Amino acid sequence: MSVLAELRGFVLIHRPCGVLRGNRDQQTAAGCRLWIQCPCGARFERWLASDETDADALSAALRLFER
Repeated sequence: MSVLAELRGFVLIHRPCGVLRGNRDQQTAAGCRLWIQCPCGARFERWLASDETDADALSAALRLFER
């Protein structure tokens, strides 16, 4: 399963819990760490390699959660 598919699943499951917050670490040549925190305490955290197929789509999706 791709990281993007995992993120979508997490959001669908936890959207009813309330506002999801997220961010990403500083981008490096290798990639960055993505995370989303749910009010219920669940946390989605994955490494996104720069050369990953879904990198651009994931970065765009994560911008919706950045504080």
